[in-house]
Amino acid sequence: MKRYLVFIALILALLASCRKEGVDPASGQRPEERTEAKLHAYQSALTGSNNGWIAYLYPQGGGGFSFFLKFTDSNRVSMMADISETSTLEPFESSYRLKSVLAPSLLFDTYNYLHLLADPSPGVLGGVAGWGLYSDFEFSFDSLFNDSITLRGNLLDSKMILVKATAAQEASYEAGGLNTLVHELLDYTASNLNLYVLLGDDTKIQTTINPNTKVITLNWLKDNVISSSASAFAFTLTGIVLQQPVEYNGKKIYELTWDNDNQVLYAMVDGQKVVVQASPTPILPLHLLIGVSYTDIIVPNATDYPGWSEDFKTRRATAAASMQAGPYGLRMDRMQFLFSVPANQMLLELDIYQGSNKFLADFLYNYTKTDEGVYKFSGVTPTGNAGLIVNDMAPLTTQRLNADHFILDYYIDQASGSILGQFKSVEHEDFTFTGTLN
Repeated sequence: MKRYLVFIALILALLASCRKEGVDPASGQRPEERTEAKLHAYQSALTGSNNGWIAYLYPQGGGGFSFFLKFTDSNRVSMMADISETSTLEPFESSYRLKSVLAPSLLFDTYNYLHLLADPSPGVLGGVAGWGLYSDFEFSFDSLFNDSITLRGNLLDSKMILVKATAAQEASYEAGGLNTLVHELLDYTASNLNLYVLLGDDTKIQTTINPNTKVITLNWLKDNVISSSASAFAFTLTGIVLQQPVEYNGKKIYELTWDNDNQVLYAMVDGQKVVVQASPTPILPLHLLIGVSYTDIIVPNATDYPGWSEDFKTRRATAAASMQAGPYGLRMDRMQFLFSVPANQMLLELDIYQGSNKFLADFLYNYTKTDEGVYKFSGVTPTGNAGLIVNDMAPLTTQRLNADHFILDYYIDQASGSILGQFKSVEHEDFTFTGTLN
């Protein structure tokens, strides 16, 4: 036993003699020192770009947004963005800081243009109550290169890419170049409603650039089957850049460049310039795109609207008056017609208000459709809020949507030049109504 205890004592003495006081068990810097070094490197990179950074942000809520950012050593950042008219012209300064939040992070800690995308009020940018556009304003660093930085949102995993700006780009932003470009493209897409591209064959590929959702979509028809390729996009000083390429038969488009002199958009595909062309008529009928490129048709709360027939206006007014005079004193608001192609269903989602409180009344329809695009809607027995107002809505639903056949078609608003979606009754040609395509 004594020899055993002596052996243990020798082992402990040997271990004690090998230990070095004041040295971290891991070689090199301590973890907090390594983190601090990384934060310093990121700070130096952000402030070291003399002409600032061009950033592209893609929120989880969809769409894309571009920013011009300039960081200072005093933890101030100035930014411009393609979010609104104001943000394309007026720099907004706020604070930022770098901090380790599980990973080295860039925090925009006072309100700025980035926070507009995450604002919980739907009245700001039309996002979801409580969440906005599901965007971030606190980001972890993914990678750092000489001329680019990639980041990822800490809360909602939004993707952000920063690219060093040149002196010419900085000067263009400061001179309002982003605002000019956005207006030129908005004017062009409003004036040329039926855009298409040819990518390697004679198929006209409908090209939809939606400035509201910030999504570009390619659609084409083959063997009576509609195919699509879509991507979020952001405006740049020269056109639009896509989050991921849109593709047709292996031909990929990564960005579109605006040629103001010739008033055309074009892409470089396999080293060749592909011009986006305009057709005087739609490339594909609406009934093939609803539920594919367009998820719904939104009929606004109004007494009159482009493409509304007198019969529809009268019937809508009758339904609204009946609801208002009913036991709940309800105010009829917008109608949203949502299409689910796989299920062959359409949901009429009606906004109704009791005072300032908003409620939804859902009228569900199954439908059949001919190859020519003639719909027959069959209403499912309304329940919930819809069941309370089924008699009020009868002039629109029971007497028309449930009874008639319908054609969906495009309607061009002559005043604004925008394309609307239109329901047209086959049996009652005087019953038509329109809404925005979303």
